[in-house]
Amino acid sequence: MLKITSVIVAASLASVAQAGVSGNSQFYDDIQNDLFDTGFGNLDILSGQVSDDGTNITFSVETRDFATWTKYMLFIDVRAGGTSSNAWSRPVNLTSNIDYFVGSWVDAASNNAQFVSYTGSAWDWGNFTTLTNSVSTGTSTGGNFVSWTLSLASLGLSGGETIYFDIATSGGGNDPGVDHLSRQTLATSGWGSPSTSGAFLEYQVSGVPAPGAIALLGLAGLAGRRRR
Repeated sequence: MLKITSVIVAASLASVAQAGVSGNSQFYDDIQNDLFDTGFGNLDILSGQVSDDGTNITFSVETRDFATWTKYMLFIDVRAGGTSSNAWSRPVNLTSNIDYFVGSWVDAASNNAQFVSYTGSAWDWGNFTTLTNSVSTGTSTGGNFVSWTLSLASLGLSGGETIYFDIATSGGGNDPGVDHLSRQTLATSGWGSPSTSGAFLEYQVSGVPAPGAIALLGLAGLAGRRRR
């Protein structure tokens, strides 16, 4: 009986290790050339990625080409309420209300992104944070990537919570989101037309065992009690 119990516990713990925790890293694909002018490869989103280490969360977007005039917008929804507007007042129709916005550009080496919170009545430009995004471009890096890292605390997040988000590329001035990671079809018909996001993408923050792992932990605990 002791040997059988030991095998059950060992197998259960091994399964827990394989199941791991929910979250950690998630990839999101986008359709190539799903924009009104396929000549703008720097605005054509190919994929996105979100990852976290339990303290910080990183959002990354990959585009087909790269140009320093590109602007990026990250929309983050973490709780009920929020707003369907964005802090840059760009002509973008969002399918989810958001609580946080990151507006970013890549023609400066540092201090090239603005992180702004929605207070419940307006965007809090009196307390916005300046970030430095990470840029990796060219064949040697395997693609054209721009990423932003935020602390989970700055988003009011803890382990196991689910967030919803979208990333869009844009130009200067009052341009819309030309391509949205959240949709596989045209987001806008041209520079003069507002863009519309797709259903926001979902990501679960790491730190809580996945449901299968919780069940296995219970099995391991039960087997341990029987052994004693």
